Amino acid sequence: MEVRATAKVKIKASPEIIKTIKVYKKGLQFCINQAWKRKINNNIKLHPFVYPSLRKRGLQSQLAIACIKQACGMVKKAKSKPIINKTSMRYNFPRSASFKNNMLSLATIKGRIKIPFNVPDCYKQYFSWNIKESLLRIDKKGRCFFLFCFAKDIKAKGSNFQNRVLGIDVGINNIAVTSDRIFFNAKQIKQKRIRFQRLRKRLQAKGTHSSKRLLKKIAGREKRFMAYWNHKISKEIVNCDAGTIIMENLKGIRKVRRGRKLNFWLNGWSFYQLQEFIKYKAERKGIKVIRVSPYLTSQACSNCGNIGFRSKGFFICSHCNYSLNADLNASYNLAKHNSKSDGVLASVTMPYIQANEHKGSIATECEAMDKYPLL
Repeated sequence: MEVRATAKVKIKASPEIIKTIKVYKKGLQFCINQAWKRKINNNIKLHPFVYPSLRKRGLQSQLAIACIKQACGMVKKAKSKPIINKTSMRYNFPRSASFKNNMLSLATIKGRIKIPFNVPDCYKQYFSWNIKESLLRIDKKGRCFFLFCFAKDIKAKGSNFQNRVLGIDVGINNIAVTSDRIFFNAKQIKQKRIRFQRLRKRLQAKGTHSSKRLLKKIAGREKRFMAYWNHKISKEIVNCDAGTIIMENLKGIRKVRRGRKLNFWLNGWSFYQLQEFIKYKAERKGIKVIRVSPYLTSQACSNCGNIGFRSKGFFICSHCNYSLNADLNASYNLAKHNSKSDGVLASVTMPYIQANEHKGSIATECEAMDKYPLL
């Protein structure tokens, strides 16, 4: 399978780059206007109507073609005509960009320019991969970044692991629970989110210039905090001896209103980011990732398959008197899903009675009981 990676490298924002981005942005809006007016969302059909004008504006040939493709892609997805406030320029290797010996060569409206850059150690492993279409971007602080997009074919894991399936249930109280009984508790994260909410509430109620400055300063801090934990958790999950990982497809889960308090936790729940981190990390190790419907994954008994009920975080089956943690039960059902649909024997680790907690780690094993819990 093909996996992709992006290396974000900071470069100098030269006057040629700034002018080229301004021309590219105006050219992109021109292409969108023409595509919307003529009802065209195919770049080949739009090409004769806009390409001569883009070349007259000063855009190099490959930048003009990239501009047309980007405009058609935006028009195809839009319900109303897009308005461009800021954009990124697309570069094609080696036609409009190339690099050698830490020297990046880029096409601009003033011709080719060479810009020195340093590759961070965390990205050096990717520079031996194939380079795809990349991006040049200037952020709101005026910093210029070049985003190298790499691709590589990764072989799936060997036959020793290809039949082992790992189910992962994501939630609010437990960020993730795996079918091999690993729990990632959200207590610390929930406390941090409550502090962020209270701080924002006080600053917004104050309404002074200093409070607005502080709000601007702390903007994105909670987002970075969650990204850090999602990276940490996904890394631990992927370091497993499994050939397939199965997760729920939770698209549209926020559309149902469930009350003010639950909506607060649900709307701030970064389940999609965690699942995407797990996906790309797993694929780079040759692990297959599948998303399935969440229908009855929490209500069905992982032991007998009948419908049970949840009580205070535990699942209880009234048919076979089987009970265990509700999130763990859901992860077992997800792991078994592959054996039912694809005919693959899922080697799921069954629950045991004795608990064994690992101190100092974000992952802890939780007791799974075969009798009714003391509620």
